[in-house]
Amino acid sequence: METQIATNYRAFSIRKDFRRTALSRPCQTSTASWIRIVPLVAFTTLTGCANETLFRSNFDQTAIGQPPATMQDTGTAHVHGPAGSVLIVAPPVLPSGKWVRISRPDGPEVAGFQGTFSQFRGDSVYTFSTMMFMPSGSGIATIQFETFTNPVSSLQAFLHLDFTQDNHIRIDDNEGTKFGSFPRDQPFIVQVTLNINASASTAHIVLSGAGASGERDYTVISPLQSLSRQFGAIRLWQGFPHTGAFDATNIAVTRKTN
Repeated sequence: METQIATNYRAFSIRKDFRRTALSRPCQTSTASWIRIVPLVAFTTLTGCANETLFRSNFDQTAIGQPPATMQDTGTAHVHGPAGSVLIVAPPVLPSGKWVRISRPDGPEVAGFQGTFSQFRGDSVYTFSTMMFMPSGSGIATIQFETFTNPVSSLQAFLHLDFTQDNHIRIDDNEGTKFGSFPRDQPFIVQVTLNINASASTAHIVLSGAGASGERDYTVISPLQSLSRQFGAIRLWQGFPHTGAFDATNIAVTRKTN
């Protein structure tokens, strides 16, 4: 009973934190991915902005223990890695629906989940959002941003975030960019707003939820600027030599249209 109360409290804290984020950033688009957590009526009331959903996961229709379906609510998904390394699992916390678990075993291969947009849109303002769960002892997890045509076999990206073993976020492998903090064994929210443009694409990164905090602005490095203008896919993955599972759900990318 005490465990269930604690779990429900954490879920409530995340919903409350998300409502606060939506109110403070009324035209950010991250709310599209939280429809299963925040009622649709609240979403409509809080934002009042015109957004186009280009990718949105839905793992609830896939059996536990199976890879994610190729066709998602919006966009498509592909996985890579050894058999059994990317699977649908029961929620690590309730209530939250099914999650995808990425777990790289020992060996040279990496493992990940790639979500590709339903359409390519070019220069615009995009918001990526997801809920993550990092268990104690798991290795580095990575979220990265890719071109629309990048094959699942390629790890090329114009921006990536590492969730490090000391519970901070590192950008593009640069130790000087570390910021924020996230909890272990509790869900937390990751939101990245990308302003993709001709001169210098930027990212505004926010961590929130129970035990998570941090905010950072970052400019895509100049050698990768041209790739950023082809933005059209995201990937959650774990690379060599890191092991240990991490989970994610409600993965979405929306585009601001007004």
